[in-house]
Amino acid sequence: MLVVEDEDIMREALCDYFSDEGHKVDTAIDGDKALEKFNLEDYNVMIVDLKLPGRDGLSVLKDIRAKNQKAKVFIITAYPSIETAKEAIRGGATDYLPKPFELDYLENIIRQSYDIDVVPAPPVEEPIVEEEIVTPCIWMQAGIVKKRMCTIGYQCNSACQFHVGMMSKEKFRNDPRIKPFLDKLSFQKGAKQCRYIMSGEVSLRSCDRLYRCESCEFHQTMEDEVDRQLAIRAVRQQRQKAKKYDRATWTHDSKSARSDN
Repeated sequence: MLVVEDEDIMREALCDYFSDEGHKVDTAIDGDKALEKFNLEDYNVMIVDLKLPGRDGLSVLKDIRAKNQKAKVFIITAYPSIETAKEAIRGGATDYLPKPFELDYLENIIRQSYDIDVVPAPPVEEPIVEEEIVTPCIWMQAGIVKKRMCTIGYQCNSACQFHVGMMSKEKFRNDPRIKPFLDKLSFQKGAKQCRYIMSGEVSLRSCDRLYRCESCEFHQTMEDEVDRQLAIRAVRQQRQKAKKYDRATWTHDSKSARSDN
C-alpha cells in the first residue's frame, strides 16, 4: 500500500492503522516524491490526497494509471466537489472519499472493491455511461448496512423513511457505530449550514434560507444532478437485465439444439 498525503497527522494515522492491520505501507508527502521514490507497479492499493504540494492528486492519479492499471486508487480530500469527484472516477480512481472519514470505513471500502466481479466489455460498442456519484447513507458509512445511497441530501429525519425505520429499532438506534453520525446531525441541527456540507458533497457553503430548500436554486441544481444519476443507474440496470436475458436465451437455445441432435 502507498499513502500519498502531505498532512503529517493524517499520513501517520493511515500508516499506523493499515500497518496494524497487517499491510506493508509506504508513504510520501507529495506526488513528485511518490513517483520518484517508488516503483508504482509494486502496489495493490494507493491512497492519494487531492490537494498536494506541487502536483495535485488528479495529476498523480494519471501517472499512476499509466504505470499500474491493476491497483485500487482511492482519492481522499477535505475539499470535495462533484466536479473533482467526476474527474477522479473518469481518471480511473476506484473511489473518492470526503474527509473526515473513519479509517475502518475506508478499510471496508477497500475490501469491498476486491469483492466486485469485473465483467468483460461486450464485443459490440455501446454508448459510454457516466459514472454515478451519490452520497453514501450514514448507515452505510457506519458499516451497519452494506450498500445504500442517499438521494435526499443527508436529511436524516422524518423525510427519510429508511432512517425512520432504522431509528425505530432499538438495536440499531443504540448501535455505537451510528452514534458519531447522529451526534454530528444533532450538533448541526438548526445551524446556518447548507445540508450539502453535512453530506460532504461541497466543502463550503452557508445557508441563508434556514433549510427552505424548496426555494433554493442551489438545492434544485443538486436535485437535478441526483435525478440524472438515478437515470444513469436505471439505464445500467436495464442493460444488465438485457444481458442476463440474452445469456439465458442463448443457453436455452443451445440445450434445445443439443436435444434435437
